[in-house]
Amino acid sequence: MKINFDEYDVSDEEVAEYNSISPEELKKRVPTFTSEKLCSIVVCNRYFGNFKDMAVSCMEELAKRRIAGDNFDFESYIDQSLAGLPKLDFSIPDLAEVLKTFTAGRVK
Repeated sequence: MKINFDEYDVSDEEVAEYNSISPEELKKRVPTFTSEKLCSIVVCNRYFGNFKDMAVSCMEELAKRRIAGDNFDFESYIDQSLAGLPKLDFSIPDLAEVLKTFTAGRVK
């Protein structure tokens, strides 16, 4: 996954740090993330099906915060974020059917 850092206000040092963080180190930093950032990681996991371990760590952190009294409604935040994304369809159409449809309109 490549991130276009030009869209964000980050320094070259921050980009280098991001590229050098191991998954284990990233998991250690989970408690420092905002609730919104934690939710974004969960949304990425549910949408793309990747970063499963990281998403689990984020959900655990959100649950810990809830138990500690944080009233952030992360369930709704995640649901609304997912609802705002376009549906992914990775099915491959049958090429023969596509060609039949294409040529049916041209042949008289």
